[in-house]
Amino acid sequence: MRKLLIENILRHPKEFHWSTQGLGMLRIYLAQHTRLHIWDRSLLVPGVSPVHTHPWDFKSTVVVGLMRNTRFIEASGGERWNRVLIKCGEDACTMGEPEQILMQEQLSEQYREGDEYQQASTEIHLSHPEDGTVTIVERVFKPDTEHAYVYWRGKGAWVDAKPRPATPDEVQSVTQRALETWF
Repeated sequence: MRKLLIENILRHPKEFHWSTQGLGMLRIYLAQHTRLHIWDRSLLVPGVSPVHTHPWDFKSTVVVGLMRNTRFIEASGGERWNRVLIKCGEDACTMGEPEQILMQEQLSEQYREGDEYQQASTEIHLSHPEDGTVTIVERVFKPDTEHAYVYWRGKGAWVDAKPRPATPDEVQSVTQRALETWF
């Protein structure tokens, strides 16, 4: 049933209010706690800081495609990373000065059609899906729904991935690629 609903959304994308997020996704809200994500590198903001935590726990279900997820842990023997607390959303901004920490990358996880994975708000991770991957994200809100950490290497500054309205061309091309992945 859920798959038929999502296919209908992809076949009639102009009937929905889509936004993009600079981490490479097109998204709509199916309910307050539930979003549909279509992943596509064309939506990545150049130089974006893609390693992050969330202000909520979540469960993600892969509807179609391939999702790779890499988690990181803070560890004294790890690599040097920058970290800063941000306010999430359309008014995204840093909430202080970046600090340096040491982190280790864990083994990459792979999820395919029908697979689910869960993640706590405090878990540091990087999503790197194939273009056209479609996921459903069910969020469990915490008391603070606006703040998370972002991480990046090197001397540069944090590069924002805040959401914005999707253009009609973005909606058309990304949903078309998702349908091609599906069929």
